Amino acid sequence: MKKTVLSILLLGISAAAWAQHAVIKGKFVKENGSTVNTSQIYLLKAEDGGIVPLSLIPLAKPDHSFQIQVADSDLNLIRYIGFEDEFYPVYMRKGEELTINAGSGEIAYSGKVNAENKVFADWYKMMAPLRKYSYTKEGWKLAANYYAATLDSLVKPVETFMSSIKTGNAKFDRYVKFMLPYNFRYDALGPFAQGLGYAKHDQYPVFISNIFKTENYSDQQIWTLPYGYSYIQTSAFVKHYVYNLENGLLENIIAPEITNPKMRADYVLKTLDRKEYQKMALFVSKNKQYMITDQQKSRMETFEKRAMLKESGGQSIDFAYPDRNGKMYHLKDFLGKVVLIDVWATWCKPCLAEQPALEELEKSFEGKDVVFLSVSIDTEKDKWKNMVETKKLSGLHLFTNNEGNLIGDYEIVSVPRFILIDKNGKMVSFDAARPSDPKLKELIQSKI
Repeated sequence: MKKTVLSILLLGISAAAWAQHAVIKGKFVKENGSTVNTSQIYLLKAEDGGIVPLSLIPLAKPDHSFQIQVADSDLNLIRYIGFEDEFYPVYMRKGEELTINAGSGEIAYSGKVNAENKVFADWYKMMAPLRKYSYTKEGWKLAANYYAATLDSLVKPVETFMSSIKTGNAKFDRYVKFMLPYNFRYDALGPFAQGLGYAKHDQYPVFISNIFKTENYSDQQIWTLPYGYSYIQTSAFVKHYVYNLENGLLENIIAPEITNPKMRADYVLKTLDRKEYQKMALFVSKNKQYMITDQQKSRMETFEKRAMLKESGGQSIDFAYPDRNGKMYHLKDFLGKVVLIDVWATWCKPCLAEQPALEELEKSFEGKDVVFLSVSIDTEKDKWKNMVETKKLSGLHLFTNNEGNLIGDYEIVSVPRFILIDKNGKMVSFDAARPSDPKLKELIQSKI
């Protein structure tokens, strides 16, 4: 009896404690054709023109249900919930509980919906007819016949909706009156990024044509939107490639059109962070002029070094890693010698297949100013060490744990990779031929 009473008491205390926190629960369903992981969603915040995950939220099988307790640090702020390519705003206060049912471009907010979430609920209910063209499997097929009329039917209601926002939360109201019109623009442009287009300019909805005539990315607040970077990318893509039928690399078009100097620099750095360029060195050289703050200039200097080290004649960037006995070696230790860096992994079959040819190549340069540096991107040190010792692999072997300068500055994303550096620490080839190819031996010989 005492145990029963104690259990009931503990359950009561637990429920009371839970009730003091903000809770979001519900369902979030993603279509199977999605490229993202559909077994989890995130609580996110807007940062630097994009979104940053705050909490991972597992989705239960088979109904995709979830529940999350919102941290105090995320209360009284606009946060977002969903996947990286489909997320919705929420605004929570202490002790509140919100239920959402989301997916395929639509969301319903229920439970005790506060004034701020009521704005979002009404907004997405109004936007649902437009969003189906970008967020459902069959939507793009319907867009050609129905999109323009749907968009036109929303222009006036959106204006009316903006003027009706009066939650009593002045800071919130000011921001959503900026955010939601851009949300409308972003959703309006979506179908064009998926293939919609018209033969002539006068066939485009006036709303879309006006975006291209008036948008110059002058408002720094665009960078506070969770899709700020994507909005700039999408609107520029649609304007130049779909609307104007232009050719060329998008990376060379956008930055000059951003009239806000700080946001232009932020955009360039974000593009470099996301590796959304064709030729890094060329992109850096064209856009480093836009950096304004000391922080922006410093970050660009880092990207410039990374870009140049991949070019023939570019300066290599030093790195340091331990051998199997823990002794640290720096790349700069080998200045005055030609260095062949073999980036590999124990689980990489093509890497292991090159080992006999690599050992034969090493023997052919014995006594000469050539260093063979095998750097593993493994994360299981014992497994790596055991293979090196058991197979008696030749050369100097170093362990990265898949981190550090070689991984970051050299941006190693796949193996095998062979990098050749000359006696002066200059790049000869960032993607040299494999040891089984006679061209590698010839290249090394030419630099001794």
